[in-house]
Amino acid sequence: MRIWGYCTSFDMPHGRIQDAFFQRKANFYGTVREKGQGKGIGTEMYTKWLHLLNKIRFARYWVMYGLAVFFAKFYQNQTEYKNLWIVSERGVDARDNGYHFFRYVRQMHPEVNICYIISKNSPDRKRVEELGKVIDYRSFRHFLAFILSEVKVSTHIVGYSPDLYMFLQYEKKGRIKGVKVFLQHGIMKDKMPFYYKKNTSPSLFVCSAKREYEFVRKSFGHPEGVVQLLGLCRYDNLPLKSKRKVSGRKILLMPTWRFMLDEKSWRDVVKSPWFQAFQNLLVDSRFANLLKKNGDELLFYPHYKMQKFVRYFKTGSGDMKILDRRMADVQELLIQVDVLITDFSSVFFDFAYMGKPLIYYQFDRKKFREVHLQEGYFSYEQDGFGPVVETRDNLLKELKNLLCGECTVKEPYKSRAEGFFAYRDKENCRRNYEAVLSLLKEEKDGEEN
Repeated sequence: MRIWGYCTSFDMPHGRIQDAFFQRKANFYGTVREKGQGKGIGTEMYTKWLHLLNKIRFARYWVMYGLAVFFAKFYQNQTEYKNLWIVSERGVDARDNGYHFFRYVRQMHPEVNICYIISKNSPDRKRVEELGKVIDYRSFRHFLAFILSEVKVSTHIVGYSPDLYMFLQYEKKGRIKGVKVFLQHGIMKDKMPFYYKKNTSPSLFVCSAKREYEFVRKSFGHPEGVVQLLGLCRYDNLPLKSKRKVSGRKILLMPTWRFMLDEKSWRDVVKSPWFQAFQNLLVDSRFANLLKKNGDELLFYPHYKMQKFVRYFKTGSGDMKILDRRMADVQELLIQVDVLITDFSSVFFDFAYMGKPLIYYQFDRKKFREVHLQEGYFSYEQDGFGPVVETRDNLLKELKNLLCGECTVKEPYKSRAEGFFAYRDKENCRRNYEAVLSLLKEEKDGEEN
């Protein structure tokens, strides 16, 4: 492990992941480089430029943090920072479990001194300002709130901090004080060493399914009581029943990202199997004809980390739309659409929770498991909530059967989905809130003793 620059590394089953500022191999989640894999000159220069920017950013935040530590003692007794809870997602959005937790606390427990951390130019800022106090992401107030808050809540590990890279080391070494809550931003199904105890130490690690809970509790190494089965806060906003349509349906194509494309330039990405697989699907005339037959529509919305490349995709039909996060909210899309096509994205859990049909298009399954994430407790063939296909032909075949049929969830997928989730009572926010209160009480009792 390199301490200078807060460069850290994590051992993964198929390589070494680095989350360093100055390492070429990775961003926060990391990029696994295979043995013998080289880089072109253009990509090399692009990567060096990225890490130069990271060095400059790191130096600025280091100065701000030092000043905040000094001034914190003068602010700690002010009402604004006393008994403070801070909530965030990635610092730039309010659409996930963090937003729903914040909304619940503001509406049901207005006595709590809680603030939401979000950037000034976020398209979601207005929705949290209407609920309560906000703090500008990475502002000096954010640094002060981060130091002085007694409860820190986020959908991502140390996502409540001013800088993920910098404060990950502080979190690992136990230097971040207060109750640290990891709400998660989806249901965990794969082996994810980044969330193991050796790499992170939240006070509360939220799970939503019984099998997920047992998997995390037994495999990730966290102390007893940290991992709790409470349910995702955003699920409280999902309808439990959906109406069946025979025409005018919306199909959502929502693939996840790939480690190996993290630091690639757009020129490299458009040549990748990932890009080509979805580009070829979007211009397939059979797909266009299938949509036209019943007046259906396709919405293409790739993962957050891949949306910088959406401008390079083209469609072959006016019935297909390419969306990004500025145009649509993920949860609203999932609620509105009738069919989901994804590869490995955990959004399929949200879709199955609502009892809607889905298809898994896993054209690069072997590569994904070798380089991205290894399979955990969840097998798509044995546990999945829809058919699994590996070719475009089979995908279009399954989609045709679905659209030309009843467009409902069939067995065994229906029974699998119904038995998977721990709760369907719209009480997840309450359970999360009460768990935080319990941990806060334990911490304060411990300080008194």
